[in-house]
Amino acid sequence: MIMSQQKYPVGIETFSKIIEGGYAYVDKTEVIYRLLQSSSQYVFLSRPRRFGKSLMLSTMEAYFKGRRELFNGLWLGETEGVDWTPRPVFRLNFVTAKAEISDLPSLLNRHLSRWEKKYKVSDIETSFGQRFFNVIEKAYEETNQKVVILIDEYDKVLINTMHNLELHEEMKSILKPVFAVLKGADQYIEFAILTGVSRFSKLSIFSDLNNLKDISLDDRYCTICGITEDEVRKYFAPGVEAFAKEMDTDFEGMMQILKDNYDGYHFSMDCPDIYNPFSLINALDECRINHKWFESGTPSFLMERIREENEELKDVFSPVVSSRALSNTSISDTNIIHILYQTGYLTIKSYDREEDEYQLGIPNKEVSTGVYENLLPFYTGKDVIANDNVLRKLRKQVNRGEVNGFLKTLQSFMAGIPYSLSENKSEIYYENNLYVILKLLGFDISTEEETSDGRIDAVLKTSKYIYVIELKLNGSAEQAMAQIREKQYDRPYEIDGRQIFRIGVSFSNQTRTIDRWIVD
Repeated sequence: MIMSQQKYPVGIETFSKIIEGGYAYVDKTEVIYRLLQSSSQYVFLSRPRRFGKSLMLSTMEAYFKGRRELFNGLWLGETEGVDWTPRPVFRLNFVTAKAEISDLPSLLNRHLSRWEKKYKVSDIETSFGQRFFNVIEKAYEETNQKVVILIDEYDKVLINTMHNLELHEEMKSILKPVFAVLKGADQYIEFAILTGVSRFSKLSIFSDLNNLKDISLDDRYCTICGITEDEVRKYFAPGVEAFAKEMDTDFEGMMQILKDNYDGYHFSMDCPDIYNPFSLINALDECRINHKWFESGTPSFLMERIREENEELKDVFSPVVSSRALSNTSISDTNIIHILYQTGYLTIKSYDREEDEYQLGIPNKEVSTGVYENLLPFYTGKDVIANDNVLRKLRKQVNRGEVNGFLKTLQSFMAGIPYSLSENKSEIYYENNLYVILKLLGFDISTEEETSDGRIDAVLKTSKYIYVIELKLNGSAEQAMAQIREKQYDRPYEIDGRQIFRIGVSFSNQTRTIDRWIVD
């Protein structure tokens, strides 16, 4: 295997360790400093997990502690007029918090005890909120400098307890007085930032903190986490070159492969494409296309929720939402589309200024493949190996134009789905089931594609063939084919040059699979 000469900070989120260890670092100090110099004293930033939030806070911590030597060669270190006066920094890290009532008090106590010892706080209160206030006040008195507060993954314990309402409320009751200190100790605070996956609106723990500015959708800071294409080319060119040789392609070819798999995130209306940093760095380190981000912690409850929604998957994964709805989503939001957006499975694709609406969609191939691979067992009731064996067979048949063989394999596969999963299901269930299978074949697939005279149930495109598919639940294959012909669903593809298959398919609720089909 060809290896790059670069060192990649895989799993390293400490700024000083990256700089001192000679690891590749994307210089974000200009946009970070711009935020720190803005008029916003209290800031909130929402980004998906493993997207660089902890490294951003670590960089801020190094700056506020006056560690100028770490910034040599970076934008901030080469800029005149920067104030390097050390300030007291309180970094409250919830990343390791567990869904146990004993864990949160223990975590808070560890942080507070360390700070109380450092600033010689002698009168130890019992309340976490009062203890936090006391160390902030004492730090200000001892240093004559206002303090900085960095809160990492504030919502970790709240997300971990969403399945248990009583525990969830208890966690909120512990956190609320701690966060209320940010307002109560305002005279001692220079800057404070909270980060998390979910947005803070509607959360009672922030009811006292009405001066918190949400920059999650702010164009000015949309690149503060994640990696842009220009940054990939500037900071990771040696790694891309090495990867290209491993993949037997050139630099631009490798860039396109990386873009297809890991790019595509947008966090504001005018945001450039953003790469998932966790996935990109792992891929460059291993010189292998992998799905590290998706594999590192996709909650199964999300996949189950998607199936239970019984909505067309096209509507779930390509929704249009208002600007107001996107701005006001929160951890307590039960809307599956909002949850998928907060957690990074959906991202902004475009913005309609006139309608003030966002078009959302799956960001890239890594997420798309991961989503559908994880959804399939919820539709089929079969394990990954069984699903994969059938998918490989279907992929070959579709690629060769073996239509009848493809439909026979599909019929047999769907007939094996447990009765409990497909009993009394609507047409949407069968369409979604087929859609997930077709998506995982790796071809260009769309459902409910609009024509001038209707909407096609499914269109599947390979390099040689176009499959126009119409489905009928408890109807006939003849009716499905008649609709294709009457509506002329194949007309948009006549000048394409690829061979077109018109396929009318009937599903049966009784057999719970494909009943008949007609191929033209």
